[in-house]
Amino acid sequence: MPLARSLAAVAALVVLAGCQSGTAPAPSPTVAPSPHATRARKFDMGGDGEVRKPQPYTLEQRLLEAVRQNDRASITRAVELGAALTSKDDLARSTVLLATLDAGDLELVRWLHEQGVPLDEPDAGGRTALSFAADTGRLPIVQYLLEQGAAVDSRDVQQRTPLLHAAGADHPDVIAFLLDHHADVNARDQFGDTPLIVACGKGNVASATLLIARGADATVADQEGRTAKQRSAPEAAPCLALPR
Repeated sequence: MPLARSLAAVAALVVLAGCQSGTAPAPSPTVAPSPHATRARKFDMGGDGEVRKPQPYTLEQRLLEAVRQNDRASITRAVELGAALTSKDDLARSTVLLATLDAGDLELVRWLHEQGVPLDEPDAGGRTALSFAADTGRLPIVQYLLEQGAAVDSRDVQQRTPLLHAAGADHPDVIAFLLDHHADVNARDQFGDTPLIVACGKGNVASATLLIARGADATVADQEGRTAKQRSAPEAAPCLALPR
């Protein structure tokens, strides 16, 4: 017992010394919450919080996704349930445009058109099915769209025509068909670029060679005053051989 009383006295003196010096006793260490526990609380909110649930597709969204995947059975089922083939996605892309850009299937494009879906409606960026068909080199779809009356020189918000997109993506077969259907070989976009300037700048030799042979004006300059020759990539020999 004397030993216990001595220890208690020593402890009291230590506390008294701390109080007199104005220094508060060190707080007990706290344990940071586990990030896993935090995440668990965030998602498992019990019965008091608002639980976020994923929203199901609408019929129109199911239809549009089926068109992108060229899933004919799902397209048919969505239509049977009331989805409209004239539906558009959040970028204003129609079923025909999605069938062109994503599915890339001429028969699907043809079937949609036979069901009354317009072929030439632009999306939010002003691009039509023909613009995307030219850009992706899908010549059979390009041929069908033009045969059905699609505008050969339709312009997007950057004033680019299907021919300019075909030149930039190096699809000479598409270029030839567009030119055969009276596409403007020197159509300029908002930056002053022509199909030839774009083809030369990207080093698309086959497209540049064809455009030159079909009468593209090599003297046209872009908004900075540069011609196709001046914009040419090093490997584009036909462009570098231009007079100016």
